[in-house]
Amino acid sequence: MKKIIISHKLLETCAVVLENSEVTAIHFSREDNPRLVGNIYKGRIKNILPGMQAAFVDIGRDKNVFLQFNASKTFSVGQDILIQIDKDEIGAKGARATLNISLAGRLLIFLPTLSYIGVSSKIRGAERQRLHNLAKKIRPIDSGLIVRTAAEGCDEKFLLNDLANLLKVWNKICEKNVKKKSPALIYSDNNLIENILRDDFTPETEIIVDNLKIYRQLIENVDTVTFYEDSEQIFEAFGVAEEISKINQRELSLPSGGQIVIDKTEALTAIDVNTGKFIGDKNFDETILKTNLEAAELILKQLKLRDIGGIIIVDFIDMDNDANKKILMNFLHERAAFDRNKTKIIDMTPLGLVEITRQSSRH
Repeated sequence: MKKIIISHKLLETCAVVLENSEVTAIHFSREDNPRLVGNIYKGRIKNILPGMQAAFVDIGRDKNVFLQFNASKTFSVGQDILIQIDKDEIGAKGARATLNISLAGRLLIFLPTLSYIGVSSKIRGAERQRLHNLAKKIRPIDSGLIVRTAAEGCDEKFLLNDLANLLKVWNKICEKNVKKKSPALIYSDNNLIENILRDDFTPETEIIVDNLKIYRQLIENVDTVTFYEDSEQIFEAFGVAEEISKINQRELSLPSGGQIVIDKTEALTAIDVNTGKFIGDKNFDETILKTNLEAAELILKQLKLRDIGGIIIVDFIDMDNDANKKILMNFLHERAAFDRNKTKIIDMTPLGLVEITRQSSRH
């Protein structure tokens, strides 16, 4: 059974996705500090770094956006350019952008500037080939499509309907790009409720919300929505308040007594694993393996809940036993496969460091 619990307090909206009573996603949106990722801007190139095939682009914010481009592209200072943000601002570092625009629907991702066909890695076998052939058949000329996991089992008419909606959005973007002067926001992909309905909702999903305005917005689109009116705070009532509180904690405890420490920098996310006070009850190697396995499970969960993308370096507790190292790496590979976002586990270094790359959720 899938549930989505939504609460709005002051300027913040929080939505928690539960599947079989387990928290699988937590989404936040603040009216006073909206995310930039997914937004499309008509920007103006301020300066070019030719040795890096990169430029800084003015999008009308305090910080210019960093754009890296293919060496075959040529740009000039003062030129207008259509870009999409693919990494938010962090500290003093401005956002990062791409020329490769992507628009997500329920079943498809439309790539207006790339001639590419892809299918979600979660779809396998004959169904994968069927959907690949369908995408190749229906894609517009000189553009691309990625088939999302939700498209599994869908007929061509459903894909065409999703594509038609995406093309309408793209046409409006093109019209605004012509009419507006740079720098200007052309398209925003940060409506939390719309994104939840697109990415997390299924006909069997139950939605419970404590805000009347959001309830009225949802009831126009879905039947399985309930307005929560009890005096107890909604997240407390559904037992998810503690999980939400962990999202911003630097240190998280492990069941055995160890802990993980998460530090996010501009370049990467570093995670340290400590045994804490746990000394085990059998032998040292078994204690270390148990702690590392608990840490691996919690780390992969937090990467999803916090939507951490890019490079993640995990400093596991050193293990001398090669068999135990293999057990840990196999565990990481197996569990990472359940993340709907592309997550790659790199081999462990001699110092016990594991590199993970993860694609954050743009949509």
